[in-house]
Amino acid sequence: MGITANEERLKKMVLNSIGLVTALNPYLGYESSTKVAAEALQTGRGVYDIVLERKLIDKEKLDDILKPENMIQPRKIKKD
Repeated sequence: MGITANEERLKKMVLNSIGLVTALNPYLGYESSTKVAAEALQTGRGVYDIVLERKLIDKEKLDDILKPENMIQPRKIKKD
């Protein structure tokens, strides 16, 4: 018997983390990232949901940006 991670809970915690704006800054820019972070802090909602709701980045691209393997190494930023 050991410790088992609750992957769904962990994913939810990450997607609700204000720290996500750091990864999104190159795509959204500082000003938009700051506004998203402020809204997340004020409302308690997740950065992920706010970005999708505001249609700042489409879901497919957002999911790609936030893949752990894409966040641990440098990559070229493709702005649309």
